[in-house]
Amino acid sequence: MSKKNLITSVLLIGTFIVLLAATFFLPEKIPFHFDANGEAGWYASKYFILLLTPVPYLIYHQFTHKKK
Repeated sequence: MSKKNLITSVLLIGTFIVLLAATFFLPEKIPFHFDANGEAGWYASKYFILLLTPVPYLIYHQFTHKKK
């Protein structure tokens, strides 16, 4: 494993661990979308954050590991 892959993997796993620990302190429903008046329009479960954790890493991986 290269140093670059190791760093990104450690960051991904570290972020996931921090978010996993934080989910115990979050409310059950978290607002994700606010309208122009500042009112929450869309709520999601606190576990939804854990599902979104790998998305930035996957996007980064897609753009940095293009096949030649």
